[in-house]
Amino acid sequence: MTATAPSSAQRITLQYTHTLDEQLHACRLYQRSTRKHLFYKFVAIVAIFSAAWISFTAGVQPAALLLLALGLFTWFDPVPLLLVWSTFRSSPALRQPIETVFDRQGVHFRFGTERVSRTWDRYQSFAESDRTFILIHGRWAYSVVPKRAFADQKAIDEFRELLRANIRRFS
Repeated sequence: MTATAPSSAQRITLQYTHTLDEQLHACRLYQRSTRKHLFYKFVAIVAIFSAAWISFTAGVQPAALLLLALGLFTWFDPVPLLLVWSTFRSSPALRQPIETVFDRQGVHFRFGTERVSRTWDRYQSFAESDRTFILIHGRWAYSVVPKRAFADQKAIDEFRELLRANIRRFS
């Protein structure tokens, strides 16, 4: 169920249901924006280079294989994606229809019997991709708003301006 209610400069109301694909996409987008991601890339490069160096100088050794495995694991860093996948698959609440209202006070989510409201000052930043907006309100704490929930490009542009007016942006 994805639909968009009419929006105005004062209030934007969206209705959508999250998909696993969008949640994983948002996780990757957020993950790439963190310092941990850059550190893991550095560790991966050093580990892979060390594995290659050991293999070229001393032949294939168990240490080289371990360094190669470490390098590949830290390069791809699959743990956050596995956590999102597992959480999404095991939690029916995350797959319920969501109504989200953005107004002058902040953001208000309603899904099932749950209601969550956050004032704009709770949000630290936001990120945008071709498919989603990610509203970040803590370390590994973010809300995903799919662009497919908007009626048209004009509504997306209005929403982006609302975010820029209320949240500083990174990425």
